[in-house]
Amino acid sequence: MLLRILGGLALALMLSAGRVATADTGTEAARMVVDKLNGALIDVMKNAKQLGYQGRYKKLDPVVREVFQFEAVAQIALGSHWKTLSDEQKREFVKKLTELSIATYAAQFNSYGGEQFQYDSDQVVKPDRVVVRYKMVIPKETPVKFDYMVNQFDGKWEIINIVVDGISDLALKKAQYTSVIDREGFDVLMTKLTQKITDYANNDNNSKS
Repeated sequence: MLLRILGGLALALMLSAGRVATADTGTEAARMVVDKLNGALIDVMKNAKQLGYQGRYKKLDPVVREVFQFEAVAQIALGSHWKTLSDEQKREFVKKLTELSIATYAAQFNSYGGEQFQYDSDQVVKPDRVVVRYKMVIPKETPVKFDYMVNQFDGKWEIINIVVDGISDLALKKAQYTSVIDREGFDVLMTKLTQKITDYANNDNNSKS
């Protein structure tokens, strides 16, 4: 079922400008998911220094797990390599990918300078797929465009990709992860992801010293 839902995702995202969404239940539900993530990010930014990296991680952990469909992200990111993994390897990768995503948010959203997310528009790609567009407005700077790809899985709307100023996070992951597996294997990829998480935590600790 999941693989069928994911089939043709990349092509659908490219063609997503075709139909403008109305304010129906699906688009409203998809937008609520994005609003929950954006609200949590602004909250940790406003309290970034008091929270520190570990505090930001702890606050973002349940929200990120709730709003993203990490199994779907994992399958797309690994491409054909996904089918070659054992069930245990698949579980390990989804777990590590989830932890890395939380760590990335905790590390990057580490200060506040008046930023806010402003809703722009939404588009229906399919009955179970919506693109929700926001801008991060930054005082005295050019706004940053965020396009959230939100899919419905078993009745629940979850984010599957974010395109920031035209750069697809999922496309970057796929290019990087498949390249590492091709050259060095799955175990090396897992080691690199683990090291990246450790680096995020260490960089925060070093900045305090």
